[in-house]
Amino acid sequence: MSNMIANVPAHIAARIAARQQAGTKSSVASAIVSDNGPSIPRISIRAGRYRLNEEGVETTVGVTLDTIIVGANPRVSKVFYGKAFDASAENVRPDCWSNDGLKPDVTLDAPVHNSCADCPNNVLGSKILPSGAKSKMCADQRHLAVVAAADPTKVYSLTVPVSGMKALREYFKDLGNYNIGPEEVVTELGFDDAASYPKITFKQKGYVPEKAINRVDILLVSDSVKVATRQIAPKDAGPALAAPVGKTAIAAPAVDDAYEEEAPTPVVAATPKSKPTVVPVKASDELAAKLDSLFDE
Repeated sequence: MSNMIANVPAHIAARIAARQQAGTKSSVASAIVSDNGPSIPRISIRAGRYRLNEEGVETTVGVTLDTIIVGANPRVSKVFYGKAFDASAENVRPDCWSNDGLKPDVTLDAPVHNSCADCPNNVLGSKILPSGAKSKMCADQRHLAVVAAADPTKVYSLTVPVSGMKALREYFKDLGNYNIGPEEVVTELGFDDAASYPKITFKQKGYVPEKAINRVDILLVSDSVKVATRQIAPKDAGPALAAPVGKTAIAAPAVDDAYEEEAPTPVVAATPKSKPTVVPVKASDELAAKLDSLFDE
């Protein structure tokens, strides 16, 4: 490559200089390699398979994925698509979204509304599902930060659509009954076989080994977790985090995260019940071997 650059002829060098001055790139290259700023390593659930995505490279893992959950956005996020979901579509950005569930993202030139609370698309009944159940045009979702056992060197963003949010809450509550934090266990991500669309499930698979728990604690307060959970933009991450200035670009949700459940679960008053029985899970020998290598320098 260095010889290629050194031997650029004058007419090509002139074209390069012209593009640099205009701030443009080759239209042919742009069709394949997009440059929308720093990308966030993320986990996709497209077509019912867990896929690790980074810098445009996708690695399919399978129908389950062993992870450690190291962060969560404390707010319920929102995402709105003006068109129906198209499984064949790629790199489709939402028409409107909010990472904090309060107001549209600052990078949007034409947000649907200036407040999520008053937005007509955020009202139950603004969308009617094929089953006849009431839903919302602007869907709820949760952004998590996870470390995948298959790639323990990176923090990945996982968007949990509304269809998986109930299972996530119940999973965290089950762990909380025994004062166990999600960051202290290995969580197997799976899919609900009874659902007609990719519906995420959560299952305790084991515990984080002692040799890795200190590194997990460091990750909990790291900028990489804040980036993965859409609390700060990649460009804002650093040793000293300054307040965002102007339109800070935080990545929009991907189109394959736009699944929803068939009917919202009604709110029912809780009834007293006995404490659930949870049997501690011991990691399999194969998983234990993977965990022993987590975060090794």
